[in-house]
Amino acid sequence: MNEKFIYRAMEDFPTPKEGSVLTVGNFDGVHLGHQDIFAQARQLAREYSLPLVGMTFDPAPVRLLFPDRAPSILTPLNIRIKLLAEQGLDQLLIVKTTREFLALEPDEFAERVLVNRLAVRHIVEGPTFNFGSRRAGTMVSLKELAERFGFQVHLTPARTISLDEKAEVTLSSTLVRELVSNGRFNEARQCMGRDYILAGQVVAGMGHGRELGFPTANLKLYDRDQLVPQDGVFAGWVQVGNSPEQAWEEKKRYPAAVSIGRCETFADGQWQIEAYLLDYEPDTPSLRDKHIILSLLERVRPQQRFDSPAELAGAIETDCKKIRGIISKLKL
Repeated sequence: MNEKFIYRAMEDFPTPKEGSVLTVGNFDGVHLGHQDIFAQARQLAREYSLPLVGMTFDPAPVRLLFPDRAPSILTPLNIRIKLLAEQGLDQLLIVKTTREFLALEPDEFAERVLVNRLAVRHIVEGPTFNFGSRRAGTMVSLKELAERFGFQVHLTPARTISLDEKAEVTLSSTLVRELVSNGRFNEARQCMGRDYILAGQVVAGMGHGRELGFPTANLKLYDRDQLVPQDGVFAGWVQVGNSPEQAWEEKKRYPAAVSIGRCETFADGQWQIEAYLLDYEPDTPSLRDKHIILSLLERVRPQQRFDSPAELAGAIETDCKKIRGIISKLKL
């Protein structure tokens, strides 16, 4: 990825002389509703031969203003950047969220940021878009400001989706969080157009998996605020790399048995995320310090306590057979 694609400070962003097509948002999860917005913005950028600019925030404003009420995130920033790059943006501005920035009144935001810095000629947003101090700016006020400052506003309708043949619901990051939290990964996949992933680096664990004959990669998330599903054992895919970029781009995927939670069979059991890569070659170098992308596919069973390590090993063997069956069906 060209580093010039990313700008991490407003003052570093080169104002486009010819103007821009812009979309602004947290884009957590980059789900199909977000993708609809980008699709409309891409079309406008092509039609008017303008650069397509995305603007997002680090952290999300709610995490700064109301940390106790902030939901878990679906995508850590480094993964969100990858997903946004796939949406055809020419430039991405990542605004470091501050109270001063969030205190801008809607008209100040429009003039100072949208017009003077980003030279917006067309802005594309969804119906729930808010901006400015106290989120006072809405799509209605944005259209009023557009008339005042000479740009155009384009509304992308909310995406609705029918999950498991039930009534249609509005697609949102909140809905995706609910599905992931409850292990409903197939439905989350319908909302995002891809598997839900956990991403991070492999760190040392307690060594119990190796003792049982199932050495695991213990995952430290890139962002500790990333949403993790309720404890259990899961089927998954794992991509491995020496860096986050290499793991993301890696084509080889290993089927994996994933355990999330505390292994109560051992007295020193700690809560952790660990993955046993079913087909990882024995003579391959250690996974320690590697970066992994872990795609969650299906919940196999809840966490449970076993009477002995041998009984736990037998359960893991059964889990692995189930997981191979799940992945085999998904390949068809």
